[in-house]
Amino acid sequence: MDFNYFNKISVAFIFLFMIFTVFSTTSDAATDQVAHLQEAGSNLQFTFLEAQIHVTIKNNNDHAEFFKISQQYTGDGTVTVTGTDSSAIDWNVISTSPPAIKMVNFINPGGDLGWEIDSGQTREVSFTLVESNPPTPFFIRRGDSSNTFWPIINDPGSTATYFLPNEIEYLNPNLQVVSWSGHFFFFLKNLDSTGPRVEGLIRAPIVPINSVLTASNPTVDFIDKENPTAQTAGWDVTLFPGQTKSYSYTYSYPTGSSVTPVNRQSASTRINSEGSSGDPKTPTSIPTKNTGVPYGLFVVGGIVIAAGIAFARYVR
Repeated sequence: MDFNYFNKISVAFIFLFMIFTVFSTTSDAATDQVAHLQEAGSNLQFTFLEAQIHVTIKNNNDHAEFFKISQQYTGDGTVTVTGTDSSAIDWNVISTSPPAIKMVNFINPGGDLGWEIDSGQTREVSFTLVESNPPTPFFIRRGDSSNTFWPIINDPGSTATYFLPNEIEYLNPNLQVVSWSGHFFFFLKNLDSTGPRVEGLIRAPIVPINSVLTASNPTVDFIDKENPTAQTAGWDVTLFPGQTKSYSYTYSYPTGSSVTPVNRQSASTRINSEGSSGDPKTPTSIPTKNTGVPYGLFVVGGIVIAAGIAFARYVR
């Protein structure tokens, strides 16, 4: 028996199986890669946004360190606040636990609030932020290109912005984010008071990457996979003229039990969803609104090419 020939055939089967596995695991993400055209406005806008953050941080340095609350969020999208054209979401600190202290330096005009963490200490803190602009309505604008298409185009609905929940580790490598959770609540209003009703897809405005969507109210209709490193909460909504609805969602980092969206539930489980644990992977970069071409496909292509080279060398 020619064992060399047998080995080559075995490697070929392994190679084909690997390609099939890679494409099957990324096919769902590819289906959510859509174009976002530059919009002039939005009928559905946010009139209230609250964030409750709980974080556990460890100081790995040999002396005390300090960390503080950032009260400005830019994400990776452009936030448009009606009447001001602000490029960021500004926050007011509502509460802190344990009570925060003022820092030496400040970015916010009223001073920055934060905490001290001793050498080797692991500390848990919580704080609540409220977006400072409402009741002025605002929406998140994302336009990859101007409209040059005719006679029909897609309407992807509202977009999300993304951030790393452990960004502080890049600012100060001595501070380690052991765990992080964020609960977000917002009001969504139909600004069109005359009708007809407005329907479309709404996504969570602020989404941490490498995190697990652990809860939502109402239950998310789908988890958007345009950003393959994030579980983006999404709802299929209907709002009548002048109507306001409330939505909330919770993320956990680095692990947690994921919610089951409506479009993944069977008829017997839609009343009481059962979650499954998730273990997100570490990204190589933070996606931005200017990314353009589905970058996940380049990753797949790179894996396939590398595997092909390895296979060809082995066969030769």
